Amino acid sequence: MILSFFSLVILIYGLALLFASKIWRKLPEISESGENKSVSIIIPFRNEEENLTELLKSLALLEYPKEQLEIILVNDHSEDDFNQIIQSFESNFPYKITLLSLPEGIYGKKMAIIAGVGKSNSEIILTSDADCTFPQNWVQKMQAPFEINHIQLVSGNVVFKAQNFLYRIFQMEFVPLIGVGAVSIELGNPTMANGANLAFRKSTFEKLNPYANNIAIPSGDDVFLLQKIKAKHANGIFFQKEAVVETKPPKDFASFYQQRKRWAAKWRATSSLSETLPALGIWSFHLLYITAIIYSLITAEYLILLPVLLLKIISEGIFISLILKSCHKVFNFGAFAILQLFYSFYVLLFGLLANFGNYSWKERKYNTNERAGN
Repeated sequence: MILSFFSLVILIYGLALLFASKIWRKLPEISESGENKSVSIIIPFRNEEENLTELLKSLALLEYPKEQLEIILVNDHSEDDFNQIIQSFESNFPYKITLLSLPEGIYGKKMAIIAGVGKSNSEIILTSDADCTFPQNWVQKMQAPFEINHIQLVSGNVVFKAQNFLYRIFQMEFVPLIGVGAVSIELGNPTMANGANLAFRKSTFEKLNPYANNIAIPSGDDVFLLQKIKAKHANGIFFQKEAVVETKPPKDFASFYQQRKRWAAKWRATSSLSETLPALGIWSFHLLYITAIIYSLITAEYLILLPVLLLKIISEGIFISLILKSCHKVFNFGAFAILQLFYSFYVLLFGLLANFGNYSWKERKYNTNERAGN
């Protein structure tokens, strides 16, 4: 009886992932717009000396009308040689490039975005991070959906670069988050977006003032904006699958730990009850999944679970492979096998760690208990 209940829950999970895979395949595409809109790319940065050269080279290769695109780089109190690197590009850069620096006492990614939006003269704001690179048609793809008047925010595809096996594990762990965010948008209940590839109307940002009550929360710039727009423009959010930004993965397990703890704390801080319940459901599923396997081994009835375990593994593999394919990346069976062994334990651990202690980001320390409105 107990294993029947476990089997039913795992079966529902596997079928839900197959449904999500179907939605992903059929996501609508808007590749061209009748009229190109003016766009400002805003990139906050802090101590990104090692990434700025590659970033600027990638930005210089973008294909978009010169008079309709500007680049705004916002320095958040960097302590490296960023200025020299940026100056070396300015004279021959194909687009207008502006460097802002946050004043003393003002810091953080949200303040950098606010400063960049204030400086922009464009209709559309496109945000990313300093460790990212872009396809040449990135701006064209991301601004195209704004041809539809009710679209207020466009979330784009993001994938980790993977030069070694560890990075492939990080890549495969990350892509389902993008997939779930995209499917939730398509189903009319957006839950997440990624600030490394996000576009929105400047006028909407200024009207909603999305960071007014959460400026003390160090991250969450993307999710707070998503929630604000979702509340005011229920059908105004679009996912652009074909616009793929590549970003660097965490350097090692220590960096991965800090990043995921920060993300977990961000979701904890930003989530309303309607968004907390699905997250709690996912955490509970993985607890049940581990419990089911242990129980079946103890009772020697593991063969009863085998069909639904295979369904879970196959459905996860299909979902991940579809997202990777859209990002022009290869599915790695070895990395997938490692994830299968450890992922549920990882979900349980980080679900708990999000509620305790501190984490580091950009050489600054933050407390996981910071909440919106504090």
